[in-house]
Amino acid sequence: MAKMLLKQYSLFSVLITLFLLSILLSEARLMSSHPFSAKLSAKAMALKNEKLTHLHFYYHNLLAGPNVTALPLNPKGPLDFNDPAGLFGRLTMVDNPLTLEPELNSTTVGRVQGLYGVASRTDVAFVELVNFVFTADGEYRESTVTVLGRNPILAAGIREMPVVGGTGVFGFARGKVHFKTYSFDTTTGNGVVECDIYVFHY
Repeated sequence: MAKMLLKQYSLFSVLITLFLLSILLSEARLMSSHPFSAKLSAKAMALKNEKLTHLHFYYHNLLAGPNVTALPLNPKGPLDFNDPAGLFGRLTMVDNPLTLEPELNSTTVGRVQGLYGVASRTDVAFVELVNFVFTADGEYRESTVTVLGRNPILAAGIREMPVVGGTGVFGFARGKVHFKTYSFDTTTGNGVVECDIYVFHY
């Protein structure tokens, strides 16, 4: 009786082993069918120690004047911020200067480049996709931080948007940006915005 049980147990063990081997072989075949992918070591890519950096500056959105940096792609009549429905769908491409101080002639540290559009019919809320491109000499030169989200530009206080990525020093970036209007001309649309970016990166 004991010998029979031992034989059955041995047979069961062999069957389990064969079953597990078949699963491993199936996974190996599946992995080999995707030669464009590979698992990497985070340590090997120096992604072990995450840092948090705070950036502070001002950007200038200039729709009017001698040095326009914000260009409407589909002008929709007069620029009336009291008529959100009339502004709805208006798209603007930007290449706005980033400066250390709110004055346009202060030290330039980079550009805000991208696109925003009026995405609400009931309030002046932009959907923005912009890159903060750093041009000043130093650690951050040629690095970028990418921001994508909703910006209700006439709201009082701080508006918050997410950081969704970055390049260079800010590769694998995540975090948030706080926008606060420093000055705004409702006639021309020109404005200065204070920016605080809080970004995690490696």
